[in-house]
Amino acid sequence: MIKSILGFLLFLFCLGVLIVMLTGSYILKKFKDLRKAAEDAAEQQDFRYREETGRQRQQYSTRNTRQAQGAQTEQPRQTTMATGETIIDNRRQDRENKKIFDDSDGEYVDFEEV
Repeated sequence: MIKSILGFLLFLFCLGVLIVMLTGSYILKKFKDLRKAAEDAAEQQDFRYREETGRQRQQYSTRNTRQAQGAQTEQPRQTTMATGETIIDNRRQDRENKKIFDDSDGEYVDFEEV
């Protein structure tokens, strides 16, 4: 009888160890997956940051190049107002009188409360 009780306890102990090992491996796998997902998200964010700053650098370098070329061909126009303020216009001649807002932008309407 003692042998059967010890055998049953040994079986329960082995079963418990097996359950702990399986649960532990499952938890470790989930932690690894979470860590990998966090690393991928950080890498994606770094990529987007590098891509955006590269676009900005390219945009501003193009703008500076255009301004330098425009400065060689045209001088900025300066207008002095009656108040003494000086307005410097660096736009190209063909863009000077173009509309800033599109027709689809809507209109401003005064709000009157009734």
